[in-house]
Amino acid sequence: MTEVAMTSAPTPLELDLLAHFHARYSQLGFPPPEAIRFKSRQTSSAGRFTYFEHEGCVQLADGQLGLGFFSQFDMAGIEAGASFWVQLAHGKVLYLEIIVNGEEEWDGSESNWVVLDPDSGDRPKK
Repeated sequence: MTEVAMTSAPTPLELDLLAHFHARYSQLGFPPPEAIRFKSRQTSSAGRFTYFEHEGCVQLADGQLGLGFFSQFDMAGIEAGASFWVQLAHGKVLYLEIIVNGEEEWDGSESNWVVLDPDSGDRPKK
């Protein structure tokens, strides 16, 4: 696994996933993406961890938090898509984890993703 200090901005995919969390959990204090300070990123062929910090307190229990029953996205180049969640501890979002579904390897490139409906697992209607 390779760790990279955040010398660049968060990726469009990371921002989009965090925006989905904010839309679903903002009433419980989940911060908007622009309020999160990115610290580092670890990548491997199976996924990515992106670490960050923020002000305020998320009023949810410690542990993994997904968007719902389905916390997944489809993306060009990853046949079975990927799953994602954030890790919470002491009212803070510690990191975003993305993991490739199945045995496929991911080079970390991002293109043409669609976040699935968190309740049904369906692709959103256009």
